[in-house]
Amino acid sequence: MHDAGFRGEGMQIAVFDAGFPGVDKISALQPLFQDKRLAGTRNFVDGGTSVYIRNGHGTNCLSTMAGNQPGFYIGSAPKATFHLCITEDTNSEHPIEEANWLAAAEYADSVGVDIISSSLGYTTFDRPSKSYTYADMNGRTAISTRAATMAARVGILVVNAAGNEGDDPWRYISAPADADSIISVGAVDSLGNRANFSSFGPTVDGRIKPTLSAMGQAAAVLSPNGSAFRGNGTSYACPVLAGMAAGFWQANPTLTAQQVIAALRATASQSAAPNNNLGYGIPNFVTAHNAINPAKPLQPNGRQPADGLGLYPNPTGDGALTLALPEALRGQPLRVRIIDGRGALVTQLQLPAATGSEVALRLGHLAKGAYTCEVSAGNTRRSARFVQE
Repeated sequence: MHDAGFRGEGMQIAVFDAGFPGVDKISALQPLFQDKRLAGTRNFVDGGTSVYIRNGHGTNCLSTMAGNQPGFYIGSAPKATFHLCITEDTNSEHPIEEANWLAAAEYADSVGVDIISSSLGYTTFDRPSKSYTYADMNGRTAISTRAATMAARVGILVVNAAGNEGDDPWRYISAPADADSIISVGAVDSLGNRANFSSFGPTVDGRIKPTLSAMGQAAAVLSPNGSAFRGNGTSYACPVLAGMAAGFWQANPTLTAQQVIAALRATASQSAAPNNNLGYGIPNFVTAHNAINPAKPLQPNGRQPADGLGLYPNPTGDGALTLALPEALRGQPLRVRIIDGRGALVTQLQLPAATGSEVALRLGHLAKGAYTCEVSAGNTRRSARFVQE
């Protein structure tokens, strides 16, 4: 993504957390101040705008996006603009922290934020009568969940950590990760394997969670003193993915937040067979970008045209697709196969040789889900994934 020139320029990200000590002093974060990309601060716990205090968890999370010291540390969106919001009081656990989350979301909306990155989760409070049960993880009960859904409905892309309860008795995602229309982020290691602590889905009403997954085991983060260390948590996977989403949205500015989610889901590593361990899997900037821009695809290094198959619109709602054919598939009769997420052949078409670079398909009724479109011409075969909504 960075090689393609997308580092979050022009994108506004609000970070909700427990504190940001050292952010004003860490060398790798000084470009935020030099470039005037620290656009706002709010402290919803103590009041006012002082945020370089309290718990360093927010500093850790911010660094995974905003770090920008070549040769030492680069975050996933090092050129984005940020708003820092303290919503969490680590001295206690009370529902007011969810109300703080709601207030921060209202602030984010008021200043035109594009993305909320929240590495927070709520299940158990100091007063047991206020605690949630798994039955409450239904997308409509928890205060923070309802706030996240409201933020999504006004056009903000909400990215929230799934939770670190995967090897604890709770096991499942926490609020607000159960909200619909947001990206709930699970954690993987450097090999793409699920981290043991990463919380499982589904929501109690059966929706797949997490939505997507990113590096959160032995992830490189910065401490409040500016040193780098390896940390574990969906807390770190969340901002890594939020920064990637910022670059993708920057590259495709006409998309809505929900279209960004759909594109990342449709092209992630497990899009054909999502589950409640990693969701739709690990997103890929180039794959997602090429699905949106079939006429101008990128190679894995982000710089050169790729000889791949493009298709759009993706997702589709009525089974109508346009194939953007690479040179190798043009001028020959085509065989098109549509394969569902279980690997079963759904339909097969024979098409005459294409005279141009695009071919329209009318697939008729397809059940909702992820599919693979496989196109062959002679000994050449290309494929691309799409989602039927």
